[in-house]
Amino acid sequence: MKRITTTLLALLCCSAAHAAELPADFATHASIRVSETAPYVRLTLPIDAYLAARSPDLRDLRVFNANGEAVPFALIATPSQTCASEQQRALRWFPLHGEANTTGGDLQVDVRRDTSGTVVSVREHTGDQHGKTLRGYLIDTGSKDTAPAALDITLGDGVSGFQRVSVEASDDLNQWQSLQGDAVLAALDFNGEQIRRERIELGQTGARYLRVLWREPAEAVPIAAVKLVTREAHTEAPAIVWTSATPAQRDAKGDYVLKLPTPIRAEQLRITLPPGNLLAPVEIATRNDERAPWQRIASGVVFRLTDDGADRTSPDIALGNNVIQHLRVHADPRSGGLGSTAPTLQLGLTPQQLVFLTRGPAPYTLALGNAKALPAALAIDTLVPGYGQPGAPKTADAEVSFGPQASAADSSSSAPEAPANTRKWVLWAVLVAGVAVMGGMAWSLIKQTK
Repeated sequence: MKRITTTLLALLCCSAAHAAELPADFATHASIRVSETAPYVRLTLPIDAYLAARSPDLRDLRVFNANGEAVPFALIATPSQTCASEQQRALRWFPLHGEANTTGGDLQVDVRRDTSGTVVSVREHTGDQHGKTLRGYLIDTGSKDTAPAALDITLGDGVSGFQRVSVEASDDLNQWQSLQGDAVLAALDFNGEQIRRERIELGQTGARYLRVLWREPAEAVPIAAVKLVTREAHTEAPAIVWTSATPAQRDAKGDYVLKLPTPIRAEQLRITLPPGNLLAPVEIATRNDERAPWQRIASGVVFRLTDDGADRTSPDIALGNNVIQHLRVHADPRSGGLGSTAPTLQLGLTPQQLVFLTRGPAPYTLALGNAKALPAALAIDTLVPGYGQPGAPKTADAEVSFGPQASAADSSSSAPEAPANTRKWVLWAVLVAGVAVMGGMAWSLIKQTK
């Protein structure tokens, strides 16, 4: 009985091994190029991946290593990008004179401003600047609502070496608050090479006036210009990927239709009209298959107008993240239609990112196109311990390249059937052989018992 049990377990293991998914079970394969060595790899899926999949949720997506073994992976939403834009604006500045050992609070000056608060002139109390040291500069930012992030101070011609300065801020020119206690400006020239450091980071302050005082040397150097640097952070949504521009087909009713090789979850529709002044209200409808009725999902106005030699085109039409394989564009007949040449249609979606474990040897292959495949993606927190936290494992960036077969996006859902059927018959043969072996062993055991 022990021998029978052992044999049965071996057969089951053999059957499980034969039941494992293989790259040949998938119709489309794409090579993955990894930029560096790391425990994990991340890439953004191109539109070809969605057109090669047999389901909009990518349940048939797999990653194989060079040995043909499937590796664990996760699908995540592509994160938004936070970008900072920088603007510069030239400012007015006024020299500040004083004794060599005076501090900012000891500078005896009169500041005259107009009704808007703009500094018009700066004058010393004594009215005599001769024999006094140039200590620094008073700068008017122009508005209290402006939040300067940095100052760009262009040092004058002939200035060289390091300059240590302090920067103070004020709203009323009476009370001053330190922003930078020891900033460094530099202008170095040697053998035709030049190093200049002329930016002072300020952080965020809403003060109207700034005062730059020289600390070392005690006498300020001439400056040529002062610019205010402001920064504004904004979030950019992930870039949409688009299907190739495909001419729509005209049906018997005069509507324009498009059929994709596989359903995808589309967010945007781009309609490109032929040249000429064209405009028409349109209704967008979809259906699951060619026998189902059309369902209206969106509407809009498409146009292409020539204005002073340049074309003005209509924006993309939002589709609401609907699953689409059959699409119809119906133009309002009162507008005269969309021209004699069929428009081109493109569907767009926000791609997901693929993260997988680099288990086994490279190169790695992305496989898609198996209608019978079940979902295999793991949760990202399960795949990557400590994901998104400091100290998480390193993740390398990668790119995926689809061949001509992926670009064509073969619509035949039976492409993986041949290897799958072959494996099925092999599995049945192994099971039958296993049953025969177990029967022979049982018959031998019965004979020995008698």
